[in-house]
Amino acid sequence: MSENEPEIKSVPQHESAFKGFHVRTQQHSPTDTKRIEIAQELRAAIDELLATSAPLEELEETRKMINQAVLRLQSRPHSHEYTGPAEGSLAPMNSFLDRSPIIGSINPLSVPMQMSIDGDGGKDSIVVGHVTFTSAYEGPPGCVHGGFIAAYFDEVLGMAQSLSGNPGMTANLTVDYLSPTPLLKPVVFRGWVASVDGRKISVAGTLHHGETLCAEAKGLFVSMRPEVFQRLLEIRQSQSS
Repeated sequence: MSENEPEIKSVPQHESAFKGFHVRTQQHSPTDTKRIEIAQELRAAIDELLATSAPLEELEETRKMINQAVLRLQSRPHSHEYTGPAEGSLAPMNSFLDRSPIIGSINPLSVPMQMSIDGDGGKDSIVVGHVTFTSAYEGPPGCVHGGFIAAYFDEVLGMAQSLSGNPGMTANLTVDYLSPTPLLKPVVFRGWVASVDGRKISVAGTLHHGETLCAEAKGLFVSMRPEVFQRLLEIRQSQSS
């Protein structure tokens, strides 16, 4: 740390400016509930598109129906702003969580993974992620693509490092693949804080299918001052206006 760089003191998770980063604080609105339902239909459509043997005529008719739906949405006003911040917090809002490509319920790119915390929510707790990857995530035949495994580790370890009280952004992520991760089978990610050295937060994690250890991961996160995060939000909002 340079002499001109202010020291960031560790604070309890509940006092962190990033309070609620991975925690839902509000119920879904009727609009977002409908978005969730549409996202579920889109995930089902992706699975069917990969597996269908429908004839060309039916595929063309399906394409037209989807195109009509897209045109319907394109004709309406658009907004990419986040809404509903957690009270007293600079954390991303619930809509940020919902948009996540890993855990976002309204993002059809996500499975989504179900996250929980084993412990009191402090830095010694373990983050647990439950997910079943569908065929859309296939790499080797019958197995999950390694790139998706890394992405989901990033989310789990990201939540784990947030328990340190001064969470930040990924600086390095290393994954060791030990055994193929099966598709269509429940798997469990776990992540925890290994050490904290100033702004450097070291984390580690595992991926299991039953008793089989499929992968291990280590990550380094660098804590971020609240004003830096606020600046990122402002840049993001200006890009969507």
